Amino acid sequence: MFLHDLAGTWRYRLFFGLIPLTLLLSGCALPALNLITPHHGYERAADIAYGDQPRQRLDVYQPTEPEAGAPALIFFYGGSWQEGYKGGYRFVAQALADAGYRVVVPDYRLYPEVTFPAFVEDGAQAVAWTVNEGLADDGLVLMGHSAGAHIAAMLALDEQYLNKVGVERSRILAWVGLSGPYDFLPLSNPNLIDLFGGADGIPQTQPINFVSADDPRALLIDGLDDSIVRPRNLPNLAEAYRHNGVPVQTHRYEGVNHNDTVASFSVRLRDRSPGFDDTLSYLRQLR
Repeated sequence: MFLHDLAGTWRYRLFFGLIPLTLLLSGCALPALNLITPHHGYERAADIAYGDQPRQRLDVYQPTEPEAGAPALIFFYGGSWQEGYKGGYRFVAQALADAGYRVVVPDYRLYPEVTFPAFVEDGAQAVAWTVNEGLADDGLVLMGHSAGAHIAAMLALDEQYLNKVGVERSRILAWVGLSGPYDFLPLSNPNLIDLFGGADGIPQTQPINFVSADDPRALLIDGLDDSIVRPRNLPNLAEAYRHNGVPVQTHRYEGVNHNDTVASFSVRLRDRSPGFDDTLSYLRQLR
């Protein structure tokens, strides 16, 4: 135990003493938070295939002390639809599993291997696997950060994707978006232009275009210091929800950037934003 604690202390000092925290949380470094994440609260089954492609794999985190009647959660990570890996977000899954929730974290295909809508279709297959394995018998909540929030939104709002894999959208109790892009045209980044089919994109790429009165309820969270996703995204989608009479909760935090919303799921960084606490409070309201 002493050696384990000593190693944890060394890793903490290395990554959070020698490297400024703002730099560490500037995108792809988020997986470094795993180094200061506890290993208790869950048992993980890793690299389970939900499809035939190499990146169609997922991890399942079973809580050691499950909450009775709690829905299963599927978390989609961000990375501009171009990077990321499921193992890098153990810190998110650990936080949710330690609170009693079963958590599924899938990989999905990325650009330039694929373009829209392949990664959304992968998400739908991951949902189908979760449902077919009986993990969502008490309901299912989709969650995502950044590009992952876009995937969660597309699955929740455009029912064609779940229909194609034989899942009724009514299985989705709610979805949670952290710092997500939902209304982000036009595009200027060359990779994103290629990924979404042109600078002006196509309407089918935008979650806001699919809001209707029978959509699942939503929790939308962002930071007002976000320099990656335009600030209009959350309020525009929330207004569309309200216009259609669908319940939506929103939280917008002063002094919080794009990655702080998900970094707060790390047990060591709960002070980065109220994101984790507000998400957990919302999930508990669903039962």
